[in-house]
Amino acid sequence: MKKVWRGFAAAVSAAAIAATGFIGATSANADEATVTPTPGAITIKNPIEGDQFKAYQLLGVTIDDSAYAYKLLGADNAAKIDNPATKALVNAINSANATAELDLDTDTDGKQTTISIPTQRDDNTVNTFEQKLVKAISIFTGDSNMRLFAQELAKQVATQNVPVAGEATADENTGNALVIKGERNAALPIGYYLVDHVDQANTGNRTLSTHLVNTLTAAGAVLDLKTATVEFEKKVEDWNESLGDKKKNSGTIDSDAWQDSADHKLRDEVPFMLKGSLPSNYANYDVFQYQFSDTLSEGLTLKKDSINVQLVNFGTPNVVVKNLTADEFQVVPDANNNTDNAGLPVGATKFTVKVGTEKTQGTGENAVTIRDLKGVTSTKNSEGKIVDIPNFSVANTKIVVTYKATVNKKAVIGTTGNPNKANLSISENPDNGWDGLISTPEDIVIVFTYKYTVNKTFDGQTTNVPAQLPSFLLEKFIPAKNGKVTINNVKGNWDAVGEKVQVKNVAEDGKTPVYQASFSHLDDGYYKLSEKDVPAGYNPAADKFFTVTAEHDAESDNPQLKKLTVTYYTDATFTPRATTADGKDDVVVNTPTTEGDGDAAVTTPASGSVVVTIDNKSGSELPSTGGMGTTILYAAGAAIVLIAGIGLAVALRRRQA
Repeated sequence: MKKVWRGFAAAVSAAAIAATGFIGATSANADEATVTPTPGAITIKNPIEGDQFKAYQLLGVTIDDSAYAYKLLGADNAAKIDNPATKALVNAINSANATAELDLDTDTDGKQTTISIPTQRDDNTVNTFEQKLVKAISIFTGDSNMRLFAQELAKQVATQNVPVAGEATADENTGNALVIKGERNAALPIGYYLVDHVDQANTGNRTLSTHLVNTLTAAGAVLDLKTATVEFEKKVEDWNESLGDKKKNSGTIDSDAWQDSADHKLRDEVPFMLKGSLPSNYANYDVFQYQFSDTLSEGLTLKKDSINVQLVNFGTPNVVVKNLTADEFQVVPDANNNTDNAGLPVGATKFTVKVGTEKTQGTGENAVTIRDLKGVTSTKNSEGKIVDIPNFSVANTKIVVTYKATVNKKAVIGTTGNPNKANLSISENPDNGWDGLISTPEDIVIVFTYKYTVNKTFDGQTTNVPAQLPSFLLEKFIPAKNGKVTINNVKGNWDAVGEKVQVKNVAEDGKTPVYQASFSHLDDGYYKLSEKDVPAGYNPAADKFFTVTAEHDAESDNPQLKKLTVTYYTDATFTPRATTADGKDDVVVNTPTTEGDGDAAVTTPASGSVVVTIDNKSGSELPSTGGMGTTILYAAGAAIVLIAGIGLAVALRRRQA
């Protein structure tokens, strides 16, 4: 899933704060069509339907050729000094410079780091103050300093109640240019403006823009909206245990088994991965909140101690930038999570992984604590400057969370599967990372599990059954270095899939008896079914050898189980054969079926369950050709012939005597 984030602002020229610059991301998918400025208006390039902007005038300006003369707003000196725009500018300059530590008036002796509003209202005092104010703004050159100023200016515009000069909202007819004019579509006065992105399209995939500051001339001004892209995805690992895939795919980031669906059996520890990238305007944030929210189905039990967080540079080759320690991320379980007496989940299990070190703003009741990702992606060098950690790259580094969850008895069998959802949330406002979060759409993966049912008959009937019913044992082939069984040149052993299951009548009271033994929560692999505890007077059924294979979407926004196939074999060598003894096909395919045509068509999905009928024959089984009975008959015949030969020899000797 991809998330589009946007960040932009304007910078001012050192001489006249007139030229537009930028703070933020380079264009990712922006429409590069030319936008013509509208006189008396501020034009926003590349808005999305639902984007809303407000423009605030902070200074007036007169332009003579290329010379800009900025003026305080107000009809007289008192109005200029008391104007909320003036107070907002002064407070923003001082707040921003507390961090930037610039010399706001290089013409004076000593370093001037603040300016103040004069108490006198005469022309000379006001004019001097006006010049100092404009000069102080012009000192905030460079992206980082201008960003500080814009951030503080936006706060002060709200605090000082600076009136809105013009506003506009993009709609379906806006196209690639949104024009902001004054009330009743009047032209905006030329001057110095702050433009605030106050609301955005309800797409769930974009941050608010960085605040813009720019000079509006009589010809109009165009502010270019550029976008940055962030990707998020959730994956689950899939393997065929009987083929030895599990050993080589163990939840590592380099595994080639990560996909959007998987099948697993009861008690399997299933690996999951959450992976998110960074926006290209990451450097613009003061702090950056970054957190994954995950929802596991009831049929999966989270292994809390398996959660691991890494920064990984997905270059060539992949490089683990950092394995985060316990104090560099936080796992927050949902307050509504609950378990039953057996320790199994009741409903979905939800949890959030907040990545970063703790950071607190404010004190007492007003204190706000967050997790700041920048606390783990940056460090201080030998000179005490904040720099990126080694191998970190905004373009290539992703935050990766891996964890495991165990398939439990509540796992849903068949096509519905066990869906698991997750999304990524990051700081919404590049000018204030402490502000709200914006979240990506949820990405879904599904874990499937299957059922194998034995229908039991006796001499082909379900009546007059023996009092003691048989049991069945299901075993799965698991590769092992010193295994005693060899299948397709692979050594391994038969591993019981749970305990023996006794046949029982599953029909409702008064209904025709149905005798079954079922094995739930299976996955793909090689299996052997053996009948145990055979009733007296009945012959044991031959062992059944079969494979389970499944087809499900490896890459999909909505993964589906496409086909479940059970293939039977003659013996433990798993040599393919065409038909069974009764002439029926040995391949049982469980696929979606469709009835009807067009709009009336109804599709029944694959059930994920396979049924086999096994019959017991009564009576003692006579020895078969090539069996032990033949050997006994041969031995007995040989003995008779030998005895007859001895008798004949004795008789001949007597006659001769």
